[in-house]
Amino acid sequence: MHVLLSAILATALVALAFWLVIRSRSRDFGPVTEPLQLGKVVESVYGIGTVTARNVFNLKLGVISTIGTLHVLEGDRVKKGQKLVTLDGTGTPVAPFDGTITSLPVKAGETVFAQTPILTLVDLEDCYVVVSLEQRGAVRVRRGQKSSLSFDSMREQVFEGEVESVYSSLGSFLVRIRVQKLPPQILPGMTADVAILIGEKSDVLLVPAAAIDAGRVYVHRGVGGPKAVEIRTGIVDGEMAELASGDLNEGDRLAIRRKVAR
Repeated sequence: MHVLLSAILATALVALAFWLVIRSRSRDFGPVTEPLQLGKVVESVYGIGTVTARNVFNLKLGVISTIGTLHVLEGDRVKKGQKLVTLDGTGTPVAPFDGTITSLPVKAGETVFAQTPILTLVDLEDCYVVVSLEQRGAVRVRRGQKSSLSFDSMREQVFEGEVESVYSSLGSFLVRIRVQKLPPQILPGMTADVAILIGEKSDVLLVPAAAIDAGRVYVHRGVGGPKAVEIRTGIVDGEMAELASGDLNEGDRLAIRRKVAR
């Protein structure tokens, strides 16, 4: 009888210890992911872009002159060849292209000095977007890559663009993006959220980025709590990552490790 009770007690203690270990380990983890599945992953470089007019004409004089007649006002749309302003003694400049008068800081009868801005003409219908990127992102961007853009005031619409060039200027790394058919309410100086497509893959096993902890994930299989599995990822789109290698399968559920405050 003594032997039987000792055996039962020993078994109970082992079971209790096993349960305590599992319970202790489970406290390190939070929610469990949905079953893993195959899907498409897209990798992009993100930035804030500024709408920029392709054609801008700033009228400045080389000599002192007096404003005679103003033929246009701020906000006027003008045609190529249309008179802009008559200058006493120096002629009448005309518009070099179709556009909109966006600045006219002078008045008739006013004397202006050399290199004083008189008028600015902008073609608001022919614009591109300039995106400033960090060096790590800029080195991955190439001419011809596709991009998508969205504006704060028009979140329901996504506009498609294409990278025209990548260059540096005054220590900044810039990407110039051509966008087709921007609506007339989008004006130079407005900003957009820009995603430049770097790569994409289909039919790959997707792993939630939140479940990856220092190159490993914790998978639920059988009993004993989550088991660590070493993995290597490929394309990462921010929320999901492509599984490049590692012992994971469709249907596996991963435990998300809790962040420990230090």
